[in-house]
Amino acid sequence: MRLQGEERREFQRLRLDPTIPGALGATPVTILEIGVLGARVRHDQPLAEYETLTFRDGEAQLEMRCERARAITGSETGLRFLASIGESGDNLRLMLARLVTHEFEVRRQLPKDSIPLTVDGDKTIRGKDAAFLCYRLDAGVWRKRHVFLPEQPASGFTVARASDSDELRRLCRVYEASDDEGRRLIRLFAELSVSDVLEIPPRM
Repeated sequence: MRLQGEERREFQRLRLDPTIPGALGATPVTILEIGVLGARVRHDQPLAEYETLTFRDGEAQLEMRCERARAITGSETGLRFLASIGESGDNLRLMLARLVTHEFEVRRQLPKDSIPLTVDGDKTIRGKDAAFLCYRLDAGVWRKRHVFLPEQPASGFTVARASDSDELRRLCRVYEASDDEGRRLIRLFAELSVSDVLEIPPRM
């Protein structure tokens, strides 16, 4: 699995291996990549401009109202999620979290808890009401600060403020031990909490 998207303000997408079968309206599709903002699908028939993407993750059926964003090739198209139906947004986050966690395990980049971790916290009052926490790795030291905009830093990650502190310490350790691909995986994992707070995709 690989992540697509380099812009810090864009949510990452996960390349699926194996791919997931689904349908866009009545048209069968194969989901190649997926994230909280959209997906890339392969298809043999033309796609409508607006339609509902349906697919399954275990026992859960996910339904996402979509807009055709752009044709990548003649048989591959990018979709933008406009809204989730029912619990599909939550189920999508659960699916992505499970897939990313599995990828961490496959890559075997889980450092031991004994690795020292230094975090320089934000000592100022300004920004304490901000909804997000930014962890930035600067010259080997993690700097944590409250932020109002959930942008992902060039080195580090941003999460929702209510995220579990033990999990964040673990993410910092994994981030330090990871290559570029592993760090993009961590950003995707962090973005799941951000998308939950921002209600992305919105529920119909």
